[in-house]
Amino acid sequence: MENAAPPIADRLPVALAAIGAFAFGLAAYLLGQSDNWDLANYHWYDGWAWLTGRGDADLAAAQLQTYFNPLLPAAQYALLSTLPPALGTFALGAVQGLNLALIYVIARALLPERSRVLVVAIACVGTTGATQLGELGATFGDNLLTLLLLGAIALAVGRVDRPRAIAVGLVAGAAVGIKLTVAPFAAGIVIALPLLASGRRDAIALFACAALAALAGFLATGGFWMFELAQRYGNPVFPLFGAWFGGEYAPPGDLRDYRFLPRGTLQWLFYPLAWADTPRIVSEEWFLDLRVPFAFLAVLALPLWWRRAASPRLRYVLVALGIGYLGWLALFGYYRYLAVVEMLAPVVFVAALGAIPVSKKATSIFVGIVLALVAVTTKPPDWGRLPGYGERYVEVAVPDVPDLDRATVIFADNGALAYLVASFPRTTRFVRVGGNLMGPPLPEWGMDREAARRIAAADGPLYALLGNADTARAEAALARHRLMLDANACRSVHANLQHRRPAPTLCALTRDATPAPAGASLDDPPEPRA
Repeated sequence: MENAAPPIADRLPVALAAIGAFAFGLAAYLLGQSDNWDLANYHWYDGWAWLTGRGDADLAAAQLQTYFNPLLPAAQYALLSTLPPALGTFALGAVQGLNLALIYVIARALLPERSRVLVVAIACVGTTGATQLGELGATFGDNLLTLLLLGAIALAVGRVDRPRAIAVGLVAGAAVGIKLTVAPFAAGIVIALPLLASGRRDAIALFACAALAALAGFLATGGFWMFELAQRYGNPVFPLFGAWFGGEYAPPGDLRDYRFLPRGTLQWLFYPLAWADTPRIVSEEWFLDLRVPFAFLAVLALPLWWRRAASPRLRYVLVALGIGYLGWLALFGYYRYLAVVEMLAPVVFVAALGAIPVSKKATSIFVGIVLALVAVTTKPPDWGRLPGYGERYVEVAVPDVPDLDRATVIFADNGALAYLVASFPRTTRFVRVGGNLMGPPLPEWGMDREAARRIAAADGPLYALLGNADTARAEAALARHRLMLDANACRSVHANLQHRRPAPTLCALTRDATPAPAGASLDDPPEPRA
């Protein structure tokens, strides 16, 4: 087993944490308040609903994403609903800026022969990638979960014994419990840990300690939510993997998003090189970031330098990230989820160059050129920002319509509108009949039938909340439930998060009184109450 990592000035990581927090907090403030689709669709709603004990009062208000772990959205909602928007944005950016210190600690452990100035520069380049800058001060969470993943790696490369392995596992597992998309990287962090062991018995002990601790960490942050989903729907990861669990609420197909997975052998083998030229294959929004492609090229040259990469710490990080990357490639292919690799890519690239037998001077010059090139060419994705700060993070003007406090409001399209729910009367109920989880073109399944039961049982007025100007899809979803829009009774809902999208409309609904066609489904819901 390795001894403690090379000495590091105790104050430098602390200083970098302070500098990173202030610099990235200020940058987030200057960029402006986030106005991203995920915030409008589920970040705000999920946090609010969990903190206020909304429970099962609404049905799939935030579409499929309603059923994600609410822990991180709740923390962000508590912060952003309490602080003024400018200060809340600064605070989020400040927390995200702490990645700088963690990258420095890891880089210093892997590159002990490099000057501190260069290691700080590497950390700065790692912390200013497209994902970090695009999400700065925003609610996505990818560059918040990196704090746990980087923290686990920093613990591992600092010194490894059984207590430290337990800490590594706890931190990595906790990250997965909060957000399942980091699972491949947490798995890599744990699986690669035996590379730091002094022998076979020690390797088994380290892995066992880390794996059991990872399970405990996962259950600590995700177990409560999995239990709730299992109680409600018979599936602890509802609505995913429904075929495994079966039951009334098993979705009619695989709900995974396959849009960003590699296509063809060349993409499977060389995906980072493919997205360097065509970034939209891994993201909805255009971006440019050469960090991972350069690190990937360094990995392709492994036969030239692997034997010289004598440090078990470096081998550990390479294997951990490699396992994570392969899992990410097979499951997601979505660039935002690769945040931890983006942050450590400059470290990997410089470590690889240091292992190649060329002069130190030539290596230093080349490293400087590449780091500068990567830094100046980075273009983050534009997820949306508001032009200015208001009085509250979310501002909604709910129209004055009859009996809204007794109403059931129907989401009938795929608009990102769940954030509006928190501004309606607390007694208003929300039911989804269209979107990415239910309604046409998806076949009818248990959630459609649950929606039908709730609509039939509603004893107040019915309204539809629409986010798209084209109402054809919404009308098809409503028709499945024998509901019709009253086009003459629609009111606009004005909200700050609609800056880049048309204002939603709240429209009265009427029930179709014509006899149901032969073979009508939805389990023939009961007649509506008078």
